[in-house]
Amino acid sequence: MNCQEAEKLIQPYIKGNIPDKNLEAFIAHVRKCPSCYEELETYFIVNKAVAYFDDAEQTSYNLKGLLERDLREKEQMVKRHRKKERFFKILIAILILLLLVLLLHYSGVIELPWLKGLL
Repeated sequence: MNCQEAEKLIQPYIKGNIPDKNLEAFIAHVRKCPSCYEELETYFIVNKAVAYFDDAEQTSYNLKGLLERDLREKEQMVKRHRKKERFFKILIAILILLLLVLLLHYSGVIELPWLKGLL
């Protein structure tokens, strides 16, 4: 991702509606690019800090820490989504393989003696 693409995604990131497919690349870019990180930090502070300050329970005003925490949380979310996606792809592949084996068995192409007792 280049700086121009990252800059277009700053507002969607702030609003929490950046597409999942772009989130990982966006975070990786701002982690490596100081100017994009600064721009994200500025927008983040302006947009998020107001809500943070309005929360009477907050005792820390580490605004840079807020952005870092938000980035870490979104990185973790991306990892969880990736793991879930991988799990379902593997599950679907296993189910397709099982269906294929059953189809081959019932069409007489292969014989599975252990299956006769089960079904």
